[in-house]
Amino acid sequence: MSPPKVVLFDIGGVCVVSPMSAILSYETTHSIPPGYINTAISASSPTGAWQRLERGEIPLDASFFSQFKSDLSNPEIWQSFPGTKGPQPPDIDAEALFWRMMSVSRAPDPNIYPALRRLRRYADSGERKGGFIVAACSNTVIFPEGHAFNDPSTEEGKFNAELKGNFHLFVSSAHVGRRKPDPAMYQFTLAECERVAREKGVLGKDERLDPADVIFLDDIGSNLRGAKKAGIKGIKVVMGRTADAVQQLQDVTGLDLTSPDDKAKL
Repeated sequence: MSPPKVVLFDIGGVCVVSPMSAILSYETTHSIPPGYINTAISASSPTGAWQRLERGEIPLDASFFSQFKSDLSNPEIWQSFPGTKGPQPPDIDAEALFWRMMSVSRAPDPNIYPALRRLRRYADSGERKGGFIVAACSNTVIFPEGHAFNDPSTEEGKFNAELKGNFHLFVSSAHVGRRKPDPAMYQFTLAECERVAREKGVLGKDERLDPADVIFLDDIGSNLRGAKKAGIKGIKVVMGRTADAVQQLQDVTGLDLTSPDDKAKL
């Protein structure tokens, strides 16, 4: 199998710690059956507050938190979820939950993030025949103006800039009006990857990008299934087992992504 021309990463739960860990912690602390919150978010698709925020259709403000809380308090979803107690859903502090999720996902994954940085160095070295680009396709939100996550003088802002600097291309759902697993998001991303790969000399002037030449790392099954329908190959990143994903990526690329820097070789 030929090595990929595009290595495509999700962000949350892949390059940085999964926000799902914050959801699980909230559920445990408040005696909510594990998995209920994520189920409620998914069930509100495609018109729920979370999905609309990630498509950039609504701002991150008090109105969003009110709508988000309403989505999490749907009695029908609560009553149909295994292990629930009583007819009424719990009183979830949607704003506190949201910011906890965002805070947790500011930390780099200890396995994938170093591999990502090394991968970018390999890509820029031009030592691998044919070359490749490193790209991101992430469901994102736009933080309010002046927020610490946007401020380059804060630790969070500095890391955000460093993270994005590892990619030749960063496709952000909230900025392009599409989100995974919508087919339009993958088609848009493939077109952008083709453009950048051509600019970097990975593709010839008139060469098209074959989706099979893209390897995509994501932690959500539906996102990987959507990518597969678009012809993109996937690696499932499992929370707590991210080293396994790095090994799979190493096998696919044929590049050393785990040895100490002084021992790494192409």
